[in-house]
Amino acid sequence: MKKLQLIKSMERHPLCVDLDGTLVKTDCLIEAIFVLLRKNYLFLFLFPSWLLKGRLHFKFQVFRHADLDPASLPYNPDVLALISEQREAGRPVVLATASPYLIAENVAQYLGLFTSVLASDETRNLKGEAKAQLLADKFGEKGFDYIGDSAADIAVWQRSEKAFLVNPSRKTQRRAAKVANIEKTFSPSRGLLRLIVKQVRAHQWAKNILIFLPMFMSYRFIELGIWATCLHAFFAFSALSSCVYILNDLLDLESDRRHPDNRNRPFASGDLPLQWGAILFPSLLLLGITLSATVSLEFLALIIGYFVLTTAYSLRLKQVVLADILILASLYSWRVIAGAVACQIPLSEWFVIFAIFFFLSLALVKRCSELILMAKAKMGKNSRRGYLVSDLPLLLAFGVSSGYLSVLVLALYLSTPEVHNINENPRVLWGALPFILYWISRVWLKAFRGEMPSDPLVFAIKDRMSYSLIIMIAGLWLIARGF
Repeated sequence: MKKLQLIKSMERHPLCVDLDGTLVKTDCLIEAIFVLLRKNYLFLFLFPSWLLKGRLHFKFQVFRHADLDPASLPYNPDVLALISEQREAGRPVVLATASPYLIAENVAQYLGLFTSVLASDETRNLKGEAKAQLLADKFGEKGFDYIGDSAADIAVWQRSEKAFLVNPSRKTQRRAAKVANIEKTFSPSRGLLRLIVKQVRAHQWAKNILIFLPMFMSYRFIELGIWATCLHAFFAFSALSSCVYILNDLLDLESDRRHPDNRNRPFASGDLPLQWGAILFPSLLLLGITLSATVSLEFLALIIGYFVLTTAYSLRLKQVVLADILILASLYSWRVIAGAVACQIPLSEWFVIFAIFFFLSLALVKRCSELILMAKAKMGKNSRRGYLVSDLPLLLAFGVSSGYLSVLVLALYLSTPEVHNINENPRVLWGALPFILYWISRVWLKAFRGEMPSDPLVFAIKDRMSYSLIIMIAGLWLIARGF
């Protein structure tokens, strides 16, 4: 009898749940915008005309064209647990959101946890006071509990019996405490700075160390001025590359969430709000261009070309088989050339040819590593890149031969008069060739065994053996120079 009375009471007192920032750890409108741009970036030119007809019209147009998959959204596990618990107890749970019914109904159908859905339609934006009034009219003043996350929800909490707060700002929490009966606050710990550093992929900046290579190759590393120039170039490249990483992650949200590793990225996991993308992208772009302009106009032109190529790669070219590998290899070489332009150091044609073959081999290591992991997982195709597991033997042949060809080019270069004229003991440099051959062979062996991470240069920076080989090669180089 008591259980029956409890259920009847719950039917008159539903739990109402917000969608954006509450049920899901993201903003569905921003998600849909990037899904739409991924589908066709030309939709960007329709946005102004949609916005001129109002925010509500804009939202409906975006969701009508985007076809956002509810299965791809990052749901809040704490909120899902609370909803499931209340539904098991027989309590009605209502999805009440300012998002259009187009996405709200899809989410409700996908989860199967809601008894009804209240959402924005073509004439009403169900947000703030409008949502509070509708819930009060439907369930009565203090006749419902409400779970929300933002300042817009304060009006709703004020008219609810119990308020549940999901990761609110301090200001929102203080304001809600003055007008609402707070039952519980879900505040997952998440270091914002740590998430930003992870999102900009600061660990990938290690690849930009290649900018310093021309300085060392020309024996000008004892000049303090050239160090300052290289550091400016390094941070300019780092800012621009992080800018492209952010754009790439925003456009690849759905596919990243299906990837076993990429789903943990801050944007994909929902731990870092997508709004930060709108802050970080232009900030890093401006920083990169400003730093480049302080180096030289030639370097600025070079880095703009790098940004355009990497952006094109992220948007389309990474899906073009073989072209993506050639572009990856050229981006590695681009850093070396940029370092030479920044420091006004002429690069040997032999060295450029060596870099092309060497970095082509490393780009192929990256793709082969992905295919080897796919083969172990019994996946036939990399849907993100267009490669088949059956392509692996051919790509392995390309990669190993490119690596060995780079050593051959280097050997021919060491035989030139140019090398003999600038070194006191040039023949000592031949001792470096076995070390380079060993490193290339070791990298490919690890890739074949499935032990290579996503980027071989990042692997080298973390690998003790690589450091040992670099020290030995540097020692031979100094002896050859006569230091």
